[in-house]
Amino acid sequence: MIKALVIVPYEGLYEMMKDIQQEVEDFQFDIELGNLYEGVAIAKEAENNGYHVIISRGGTASLIQEAVSIPVIDIQVSGYDVLRIITLVKGFSRKAAIVGFSNITQGAGTICKILDLDIKTLTITKDTEVKEILTNLKKHGYEVIIGDVVTVQTAKQLGLTGVLITSGKEAIMDALEEAKRSYRIFSQLQQDVSLFQSILDCNEQPIGVFNKEEKLVYGNERFNHEFHWMIVENSNDIKKLIQETAFTKEKQTRAVHINQSIWNIAACPQDGAIALFFEKNLSNQSVVQVGEREAKNAIEFRTSTSYVSLSGKSESIQKVLKQIDQYSVSDEAVWISGEKGNGKELAAHAIYVKRNNLYDPFIVLQSDLLRAGQLKDFMVEDFFQKHANGVIYVKNIDHLSADIQKELYHIVQNDHHKKIKWLVSSEDNMEEKVKSGIFDRELYQTLGQQKIYIPPLRERREDIEDLIHVFISDLHPKYGNGVVGIRPDALAKLVSYDWPSNVEQLKQVIEQLFKQTSSYYIEMEDVAAVLAQCEQPEKRAEALTSIDLNGTLEEIEKQVITKVLEEEGLNQSKAAKRLGINRSTLWRKLK
Repeated sequence: MIKALVIVPYEGLYEMMKDIQQEVEDFQFDIELGNLYEGVAIAKEAENNGYHVIISRGGTASLIQEAVSIPVIDIQVSGYDVLRIITLVKGFSRKAAIVGFSNITQGAGTICKILDLDIKTLTITKDTEVKEILTNLKKHGYEVIIGDVVTVQTAKQLGLTGVLITSGKEAIMDALEEAKRSYRIFSQLQQDVSLFQSILDCNEQPIGVFNKEEKLVYGNERFNHEFHWMIVENSNDIKKLIQETAFTKEKQTRAVHINQSIWNIAACPQDGAIALFFEKNLSNQSVVQVGEREAKNAIEFRTSTSYVSLSGKSESIQKVLKQIDQYSVSDEAVWISGEKGNGKELAAHAIYVKRNNLYDPFIVLQSDLLRAGQLKDFMVEDFFQKHANGVIYVKNIDHLSADIQKELYHIVQNDHHKKIKWLVSSEDNMEEKVKSGIFDRELYQTLGQQKIYIPPLRERREDIEDLIHVFISDLHPKYGNGVVGIRPDALAKLVSYDWPSNVEQLKQVIEQLFKQTSSYYIEMEDVAAVLAQCEQPEKRAEALTSIDLNGTLEEIEKQVITKVLEEEGLNQSKAAKRLGINRSTLWRKLK
């Protein structure tokens, strides 16, 4: 039994379908009244309700065909239908025209020519064209308009006589026969698809198919196990890969970071779609987890990381920006130094953006998470040569142990094939560490030929106002409140603060002020309250080299929270997450 939904654009066809419903076998069908986009909405819902086929007419059928994946049968305008209407309008003395979609005008125009009737025929491709065409016909003296429902409705609105081309029983019976044929073919195709889908589901490799609009149209079982479709569909890296493959019409391969893992993805163009084949990068075996920080990887791919650009009008930051431009013209290593939180990674990313095709990865090595022997594992897997097109950023290189420093120097010295582009960052006392033997002299000399020093925020206070406005503008899309600026006295308070955690701390404070401000401007009293909270953990931290276990449980708890908050650069969200509590609980316990 074929389960069919008939969507009819006018009531007369609805009544005719009810009569035919009693006569036919092999069909179980429901009838709904809906024209054009109303019909599309009904069809979309029907697709999820187990219907095998949809039957409709004219422009409604054309729109439904684009919106659903099950067969859609168009009740064609037959020669009988056209002859019936032409016979009707032949007695009119007024000028007449036929206006409609091609499934109506094609046959009607032919019959008019055969019968030598002076009836103008115009074809539309979308319903929005009807009003303009009919208005123009009216100016040229046409008074009778023959067509489908949308044409007739518009004609009446313009004061013209509208004549609907209705479907007779012959056309409906032809449509039902076509529905039977389509159902048989579609059922066979569904069986074939099910077979191929079961084969793909047995494949251990994740496979996803996307259309040219970067929307997922199919994922095999392994794909759905590894990824949530929204994560993949919203990945900027994958969108760029699909766009490039669609444009070049050639196979592309790329390494992409998804779900804390690196995936090598092969993209193949396939008749209007892009098939993506995912293979986990072997270097993931070397991405280890360390102690309590097991959630963080020693290596991260950031092919499309969003960064706030370095900003400021001070002479020192303008010097940094000039050095970034200067060092971006070559692929030589750059050593970026400065205190924690003052934008070293922003400078590294700025160099990466200026040097590279953004399809190439920005690879971050977290120095404090690398273990002994791990870099050797990378060398065995030829990891650095595989990703030599990208930039490798060694973050906090001064945190490397002596053994790993030697491993890294060996890699840099044996870089004979593809030239690896190195960027590194550290604190600003590296010369002292080299002199004292804490840091390897040869590694420092090799990677430190080009240096950038970013001074702390307290030494470039004239940049604070500019940074505040940058942060406020970046927060609007995230929170969407009405803050547009800051009062002069509140700004002066922020400028006079020493910012021990530099730009990162300023950013966190502005975000907190932005969220809690109910007016258009950040006020002085809000700034004073937030900075007072910042100073409390700083003062406590001076006396806390370890947790004092002699106090009450509440006192010990507050010490732990304060210590974690300090280690997370006063970022309450990070501290709360690390402690396993929410931000409101953390705030309450600090009072």
